[in-house]
Amino acid sequence: MLPKARLIDPLTIPVPTEVRTARLRLSKASTSMASQLAEARSESYSSLFPWFHNEMGTQVEEAEAAWQELRLADQVQDFERRTVLSYYAFDREALIGMVGLRPFWRRGQVKLTYWVRSSVHRQGYGEAAVGAMVVFAFKALSARVVTTGHAEPNTGSARLARKLGFKQIARQPLACEAPDGTLVAGIGYAIEDVESLRTLSVTW
Repeated sequence: MLPKARLIDPLTIPVPTEVRTARLRLSKASTSMASQLAEARSESYSSLFPWFHNEMGTQVEEAEAAWQELRLADQVQDFERRTVLSYYAFDREALIGMVGLRPFWRRGQVKLTYWVRSSVHRQGYGEAAVGAMVVFAFKALSARVVTTGHAEPNTGSARLARKLGFKQIARQPLACEAPDGTLVAGIGYAIEDVESLRTLSVTW
């Protein structure tokens, strides 16, 4: 039998504000993070810009705490409306990245986006943060499927998705625009259970 849409009011869903792993604390967006976010985004500007240029400010703006405070305020509102759930990952008190969850509540689908600051690349933070939020999506948000995607040249995101057990489900030509206007394919992934992540300890 085919699944049916869920008749649900997202505003009635209790969404935890903090998720923890053995290594990380992932906390919902707060304007109090503005200075740390400005530092992380400024440091990582060149590594993030090729993939997130459509939603980024200038290099000067990304380095300003006041500019990041406005971004965070919008994310706080989105969280309260249950439209996008933005969680910032911390190792002790150091902000190391972000995982955003866009729930399609009626479908039971959660779409993930994520980034990790450049100074901690290849240290396992992406796997820990994104893996935790996949588990969270299934177990706390009752997801039926979790999806993600990236521009085809983004090999780092491809490695991470496959390592976490995502399966490629699509390749859409001309789906993504590079900063210079070049059009490249977009790669889509999905995961339908947490079997590949069963060893992760995640609490909320």
